[in-house]
Amino acid sequence: MASGSAASDAIEGRAQALYRRAVGRAPSAVASASGRVNLIGDHIDYAGGAVLPMAIAAHTAVAIGPSASGEDNFASEWSGDSRWSRYAQGVLLELRARLPESRALAMPRTVAVASDIPVGAGLSSSAALEVAVARAALADAAIELPPREIALLCQRAEHLHAGVPCGIMDQWCVAHARPGEAILLDCASLDSRPVALPAELAISLVDSGVRHALRDGGYAARRADVEEAAKQLRVAHLAQLPRARWPEIDALPERLARRARHVVREHARVGEAVAALGRGDLARFGELLSESHASLRDDFDVSTPELDAIVAEALRGGALGARMTGGGFGGMAIVARRGPATPGSR
Repeated sequence: MASGSAASDAIEGRAQALYRRAVGRAPSAVASASGRVNLIGDHIDYAGGAVLPMAIAAHTAVAIGPSASGEDNFASEWSGDSRWSRYAQGVLLELRARLPESRALAMPRTVAVASDIPVGAGLSSSAALEVAVARAALADAAIELPPREIALLCQRAEHLHAGVPCGIMDQWCVAHARPGEAILLDCASLDSRPVALPAELAISLVDSGVRHALRDGGYAARRADVEEAAKQLRVAHLAQLPRARWPEIDALPERLARRARHVVREHARVGEAVAALGRGDLARFGELLSESHASLRDDFDVSTPELDAIVAEALRGGALGARMTGGGFGGMAIVARRGPATPGSR
């Protein structure tokens, strides 16, 4: 499945060239997937909250074909780092479990990966890899699955084979998003709809230079806190705790109370952000981004000094708003200004 854009065509060409160098022949299928940036709504997808991600121009491409060694083989442009192969292998294993009747999927495969998405920057490099592997493997087997099933299968692969207890936002956005629009996703019901972005809104990405690894434990610890807070408040989805019950958060242990305050307020901010975009109120949208960053910094403890400095500098420079984006512990910040722009990085 190719997107047809110059960017995706170029990255797919690199994946095919890498495959040829590794195997000595052309691949039987190639596919790509874009990265994503979350405008607002971080660390609430696994709490049943609403999120507002959008696709970015950077892509990951996968070339795939038969393996002559009798087992799956993997090659990538990420020299010296083989940990990514757990994500790719996990997707192949989950596809085989989901479609056991497919002889093509059952056969060992060689997978070659090229990518323009920086790893550990909060731009869904892992989800883009997973979705690209799924698309390429399905194309190789002449099988189609709807984007919803691909997203859920890739999330399961990340849980079981990479050891990251991620929510559904990244895989859902990567599998569904189209250029130029955001997606409002209710992570409890999986209801989603596109959200048009005003032409005068410019979203840019600024790289903190700090790389995270969500599997290192900080992400899992935050999720455990959220689940414990939900348990103590006796709700299935913490993000959907009714506003009338918010005062009950104060009775939680201090750390859990801070986690819970972020979740319920961030869920509310997403709804307000969508409304602000709908009425063209860019000033309020920007304020909400900055409020989100403060919450992630102070209540969720996932920001870094580098990200905080980027946000402060952007606001001093007249930005509408700014915030860290992604799982935290490094990665990117997003900055909102007036004036059209395509999300990129510097």
